[in-house]
Amino acid sequence: MPTPLLHLRRNAAAYGALLTGLLLTAGATAYVLRGVGMRREQLFNDSVTDGALALQQRMDTYQAMLLGTRGVFSSSQEVERREFRAYTESLEVPRRYPGILSLSYAQWLNADQRPAYEARIRSEGFPQFRVWPPSGASHSVVVEMVEPLTERNAGALGFDMFSEPVRRKALLRALETGRPSATGKVELVTERDGDEAAQAGFLLYVPVYETHAAHTPEPTTLAQRRALIQGFVYGAFRMKDLVDGLRFPGFQTTIDLSIYDGRGIRPNAHLYGPPLTEPPSHPELPREQLVVNMAGEPWTLVFEARSAFMSGTHSSLPATVALGGVVMSLLLFLVIRAQVNARASAERAGLDHQRLASEAQAAVRVRDEFLSVAAHELRTPLTSLKLQLQLLFRQLRQEARLDAGRLERSMETCERQTTRLSQLIDSLLDVSRLTSGRMELQLEELDLGEVVRELAQRFESEAQAAGVRLSVDASERILGRWDRLRLEQVITNLVSNALKYGHGAPVDVRVRGDTDVARLEVEDRGIGVAPEDARRIFDRFERAVSSRHYGGLGLGLFITRQLVEALGGRIAVESRPGQGSVFTVTLPLSGPGDGASRPPPPPQPPGPPLH
Repeated sequence: MPTPLLHLRRNAAAYGALLTGLLLTAGATAYVLRGVGMRREQLFNDSVTDGALALQQRMDTYQAMLLGTRGVFSSSQEVERREFRAYTESLEVPRRYPGILSLSYAQWLNADQRPAYEARIRSEGFPQFRVWPPSGASHSVVVEMVEPLTERNAGALGFDMFSEPVRRKALLRALETGRPSATGKVELVTERDGDEAAQAGFLLYVPVYETHAAHTPEPTTLAQRRALIQGFVYGAFRMKDLVDGLRFPGFQTTIDLSIYDGRGIRPNAHLYGPPLTEPPSHPELPREQLVVNMAGEPWTLVFEARSAFMSGTHSSLPATVALGGVVMSLLLFLVIRAQVNARASAERAGLDHQRLASEAQAAVRVRDEFLSVAAHELRTPLTSLKLQLQLLFRQLRQEARLDAGRLERSMETCERQTTRLSQLIDSLLDVSRLTSGRMELQLEELDLGEVVRELAQRFESEAQAAGVRLSVDASERILGRWDRLRLEQVITNLVSNALKYGHGAPVDVRVRGDTDVARLEVEDRGIGVAPEDARRIFDRFERAVSSRHYGGLGLGLFITRQLVEALGGRIAVESRPGQGSVFTVTLPLSGPGDGASRPPPPPQPPGPPLH
């Protein structure tokens, strides 16, 4: 295989051309992307400017209309309701001034003027008129005239706006400056009836001062304004109706406008638009926040682009430039490299042949090693079985009386070796079933502790023969849906391993559980497993020790892991060389996700597994 240096040397011209082309492509693409981004930013900024200007112009128009309405009161000693109605109808408010719920006049009263004032209004055809809510304040600003005088708007008559802090702040600002003054966010009196269409609102006040002649000048000092205040002309605004009528590029299609009373984004000050979060929930979308003065009240306007804005301003030009540059660079690269590829093809073919040969040799070595171990493991029980059968044959040919005890022991030996051969074959078949996905589970409700105790009894003789103290801690009842045969196979493999590699030290088996899972722990104090082998030992044909010292095919833990995972659980090992091992099996009590529903076969007593 050629070294990277040799490869680069052979293809230096091709790679140089490719690198140059890609660098030029990257530069051109970046330039185009920057232009697209600047264009998108400019479009968004233009929309923000147009939107803020449209809102400001609309509010200026409404302030001019209210100042004109004040002129009606300033030019007359007394404005009658009929005259006020005729004037407001001439304005054509619903058509020309969207967003205004009502146009009203409120009277400034001292505390001692309230009784006489209420009597006068009642005499004008409003027998139920009263100033509300009751207040002990020295001044009141009472709603006297509302147009249009619908049943809904009539509910505001008599309302003392000076009794509410937000309205009072705006009233005093209008009185003291002589200029239009807006309130903060308020709940309009006419929308307190639980209407689902109710909107956030605000009021815009214009002060009216007493004039004794048409040529009387407006008061210019704070003292004059306080002395001559007569009342206020004001408009009640519904924010959604007011703002929905704005016209600027992208509004309500690709750009959202949210308005908050005051400075900053505060949930309780939300006036209009989709509620926002700080920081933005979609930081990749453009957002612009600015504070404007609306008749003395600061409003925070937040313009935020929608996903449609990004897609609408998307340009395919950067992709075209990038793709075209890459294609041209690759074509140039391929043309230059064609000759190099032709020369190197024979060399690559030779290298591929060598690699395939090496892989085949490695596969043959693995196969030969497995066949050698398998032949050894199969030969051992076959040799013992053959010897026992030869002994039985000689005994049967003898003319002397048969020794029943000796005959029984020989038969037991034959049975053990036959069982071992059967288990070797079953292990190989289990590997085939597990790897091909043909393993079928027969689920039933089992007590894990009971299964462990039964298997421990079967291992008593083997443990005693090895001089091992086998203890079981499985006192609690842990019920789950598992396959008895496969569960016994898992437990048998782990306990057999502990006895096999435990060097005669005690072996502890513990069963624990909670509401969801059961845990089985098998702990020995034997040779242990090196950290680098801890994961490998669960693979097929893998062993942590030499087959010369410990028999087995290297399939036991592989089969165990596959069975545990088939039951929906997992297996892990904690070990250090010379300090023993703890194998932990965790099983869900509910069993695997899709178990079989057929009745389970009768359990078979497991024997020692192969490793």
